[in-house]
Amino acid sequence: MNQRISLAAYRRSILSAIFAMSFFACSDGNKDNHKQPSYSESLLLNFTSDFETGELRWMGTDEESLSAASLSFDQDSKVAVHNEKIFVLEKNLSNLNCLNPQTIGDKSTIVQRSLESGSNPYDVAVVGNKGFIALYSLDYLQIFDANTCELGGKIDLPISGANASSINAYGDTLLVLSQRLENYMAVNPGLLILISASTGNVINTIELNFYNPHFSLLKNEKLFIASLDYFGAEDGIEVLDLKSGQSEVLYTGSVSSMALDESTQTLYASVYVSWGDAPVKPINLSNKSVGANLPSITDAYSGLVFDSESKRLFIADAGGLKIYDTETKTTTAVSNDLPPYSLAIVRW
Repeated sequence: MNQRISLAAYRRSILSAIFAMSFFACSDGNKDNHKQPSYSESLLLNFTSDFETGELRWMGTDEESLSAASLSFDQDSKVAVHNEKIFVLEKNLSNLNCLNPQTIGDKSTIVQRSLESGSNPYDVAVVGNKGFIALYSLDYLQIFDANTCELGGKIDLPISGANASSINAYGDTLLVLSQRLENYMAVNPGLLILISASTGNVINTIELNFYNPHFSLLKNEKLFIASLDYFGAEDGIEVLDLKSGQSEVLYTGSVSSMALDESTQTLYASVYVSWGDAPVKPINLSNKSVGANLPSITDAYSGLVFDSESKRLFIADAGGLKIYDTETKTTTAVSNDLPPYSLAIVRW
């Protein structure tokens, strides 16, 4: 089926659609849609940029000092992971880079593939060994082999001007976030596009509550969607329960990134107030209450990632990488040469 439906209609049909497509697997914040293997090592990946130079640095998730070594990429790049695989998307250069965490300091082991010129790769999801890249500037998903980095076919999106800003894998289903901009303006609410990863067929499209969806976080059967203020368009966090089909507005306000501590059911949100002013607010999912801004955070627009093992929240603050210890409630600053721009955690 390839048509837009209302949220109410979606709620009536989602269960049959989900079970018909065998949506029994889950995904975590690292884009994994299968049971996590047992890991012994982990790294925080910190892509840094001053809008001229881009460098990837790393450190253990229990450490407080970044690697002296670095890898150079285009200044506008995003780092993403799936299990033990690392992907660096160079947006301006339209490149996919595949890295192995065990040889991360060896530049010769990086595999790079050129995507279509001007494609502007934004995000990655993986199902089995098949990867899917959401391209912000083109209306299709690029398929690639997650093991070899070889490019494959394409999956056309059902609308033009999709501006795909995020992608997750829920079982065999790809959840693609579309901003639907017209002349760079958010004139329509965002759209969630459900696509079968195995067949490439569009299952459904769901109109969202807010405009300009910017980031999504999939935890178990709930999809958290954050929208950014865009010329006065409505924004906030909405949560879609993929099992029941129910949707709710969790927070009203401009949000660029999120991270979830499942043990305490606390969602951390980077809230955009104005240029240079983006504090991190904790949201209690049990009672929907919003706590005070985390200490010593000024501009966390570029992202957050939570490590469930060390209980640390890593924050891409414009002034430098910050670590918030959720148990001691303290913030530590980490020195780095360039401002943090994109964060991810890889385990193997």
